[in-house]
Amino acid sequence: MLKRLFDVVIAAAGLLVLAPLFALLAIAIKVDSPGPVFFRQERVGRHGCLFRIFKFRTMSMEPPRTDAQVTVAGDPRITRVGRVLRSSKLDELPQLIDVLRGTMSLVGPRPEVPRYVQHYPEDWRLRLLSVRPGVTDFASVHFRNENELLADASDPEQEYLRVILPSKLRYSLRYVDNHSLASDLQVIGLTLKTIAAPALSTARNAMTITDVRFWTGVEQRLSTLGRWNRLRAVCADAVLVLLCWHLTYLFRLGFEGWQPGRPAYDDYVLAGVVATYLICLGLVGIYRSLWRFFGFDDFRRLVVGALLGGLVSAFWIQMAQLTAVPRAVLVLHPVFSILAFAIARMVYRLLWEHARRMVEGPLFDARRAIVIGAGERARRLIAAIHGREGWHVLAMLDDDEAAQGLRIAGVRVQGRLSDLELPHLLAGATHILVADEQLSDQQRALIASVAGRLGLTVMTVEEGMTMKAEEVAA
Repeated sequence: MLKRLFDVVIAAAGLLVLAPLFALLAIAIKVDSPGPVFFRQERVGRHGCLFRIFKFRTMSMEPPRTDAQVTVAGDPRITRVGRVLRSSKLDELPQLIDVLRGTMSLVGPRPEVPRYVQHYPEDWRLRLLSVRPGVTDFASVHFRNENELLADASDPEQEYLRVILPSKLRYSLRYVDNHSLASDLQVIGLTLKTIAAPALSTARNAMTITDVRFWTGVEQRLSTLGRWNRLRAVCADAVLVLLCWHLTYLFRLGFEGWQPGRPAYDDYVLAGVVATYLICLGLVGIYRSLWRFFGFDDFRRLVVGALLGGLVSAFWIQMAQLTAVPRAVLVLHPVFSILAFAIARMVYRLLWEHARRMVEGPLFDARRAIVIGAGERARRLIAAIHGREGWHVLAMLDDDEAAQGLRIAGVRVQGRLSDLELPHLLAGATHILVADEQLSDQQRALIASVAGRLGLTVMTVEEGMTMKAEEVAA
């Protein structure tokens, strides 16, 4: 139920915010080639029900040369606008309509055409079709360049069926068995990061900012939670509340009526709204955490704080009989603010991770660890290695109920040892550090199994903070 509510809120807000972009893309598609704006294709949805997916049309209307239903890079039917839409993944945006209709979710296994669903293994099919298909998932991130891979094959359809599809289904099965709102946010963040990566790389090369000292300074500045950083966070949120207030007016009244439609006392009302939001965000604990660790818990607090701020603001505005403030502005402003708060923090986290990669080198050279245990030994370990000599602790796991959600040196206990197989926890990990000497043989076997399957290095932390590598069977 919570996942569906999350889908509806984000999809509705996304369609509202992206409406001008949709209009521009529709015009570009119509000018570039004759035909409809949207491409509709039959896909298999939840419980095997068929539906027609929405996508922006990226190909001309000429009939395909084969009956294969895969598209390879360089297909002559792809239009000029279509190439841009495909490379930027903007052609997938209309699927927010499918999310709102209930035929899709924001995150879930990608929906396939009936022709390829017939190739699903029998024992996998029911599990894969037990959830709503998604706009994105871990497989979409991993196979972002699927069209280029297929272009190199002598038979693209057979390459898809024999190599790519089975791998995508394994990612989907892991998601189906372990999905949560936290993993959904992880997938959305990875998707945005994957899409933005080429632009970041191009900007970096253009500015020639490759100096490690520069990025070291950026990383250190973004990593600090001090008095001045808290003040900057408050000021940033105040600016976002202010901008979203004007954006909501703009959305409600249009460019021509934006300024004339505001009451004379609106600036005073806005000052009160900004103060109300900041107080509510402070009450739910937003300013106690670092933006670089923005995750599901922080997003949940943001939603609560923004909704509370919007409700309190609407209450005192109505009680003061300031009726010239449009009700639509009071209703939409919290939604716009939630999106602005979340996007700002996600961009901040992406910038911090980029700076850290520039300092430590490529991802495969860094040592990124999952720490098992949250006791005294784990605390001393994190204090000794986190952020030093290439070590970065991604998360801690501990079966103690009292430890759940704790932060130690900025690292959060994100679950129990049984959660070790969740893909969003292991994304980017290179090491598993065992800092709990009281693990059972069954728990150690689980660690060895996960590490062997994913090629991770397991090290046991002994007294004196020495680490001993363990043999792991592949």
